[in-house]
Amino acid sequence: MSPSDDLDIIASSAADFGAVEIARTRFELKVRLPVPLADGRSHAYRLVIAVFGGVATAREEKPLLLPEFCPERHINRDGSFCLFWRAVDDIVIDNVSAARIWWETLIRFLQQQVRAARLRQWPDANGRAHGEKAAMHQLHAERAAGRLGAPFPEDLADGRLTVEVSNSSAHGPAVRLLRNGRRLYSVWRRDRRVVNQRRPCLCPKGARLRPVVLKSCGDHGAAAADLALELQLMAEQERRFWKGFDGAQCCGTMDGCPLAKTETSVHAERAG
Repeated sequence: MSPSDDLDIIASSAADFGAVEIARTRFELKVRLPVPLADGRSHAYRLVIAVFGGVATAREEKPLLLPEFCPERHINRDGSFCLFWRAVDDIVIDNVSAARIWWETLIRFLQQQVRAARLRQWPDANGRAHGEKAAMHQLHAERAAGRLGAPFPEDLADGRLTVEVSNSSAHGPAVRLLRNGRRLYSVWRRDRRVVNQRRPCLCPKGARLRPVVLKSCGDHGAAAADLALELQLMAEQERRFWKGFDGAQCCGTMDGCPLAKTETSVHAERAG
């Protein structure tokens, strides 16, 4: 299928979502897209849409309503929107149904942008970690939490689970899993196992009058180790992701953005 054929599929559904075609070339489609908001208002975006190899991308024609670049708001360096994670949630534009899903995804993304600008943080708790490697570790952590069962998936989604690394043991580094800042358990990173496997399991069976220990509760020992270690690896890859943007200018629209911290430290070093 040629690029113009892919673009035809996207264009064929544009009017169904209120998009008005402004201009078109073989490779790009320029549209005006009104995005309805919950309070009845709408924001109109002028967008450039391109499709290559079945992959559709969108960006604002000029950065008027959105930042030119903001990882926290899922806007790439070239201004294109990070609408989904292709490794898991890919949308291949090979039919009208896929095109409609893409348009729906784009509109939801732009609605979230309005909320992000107001809240100064990304509103979707299901957002993915930054960077391909970090997102993959996040996915593995989510699967491990699912194997352990409630409340771990909810705690993970709500950001209540964090990790820290201790290097003070003959067994090598240990990764501590914390819930709301309080330690739940520790994992030997080298051996990929929970330090105390005779402790009560983390699932409801561990709270019985005669608790089932972690070692004997199916694969919960492995799941607990995977959860802690994948979260630690995700954090490492997130730091590497942001390190790659050293010197990039922060747009100033999101609270706690690592780019703002990097910018501050660079200015401090220059002043010193």
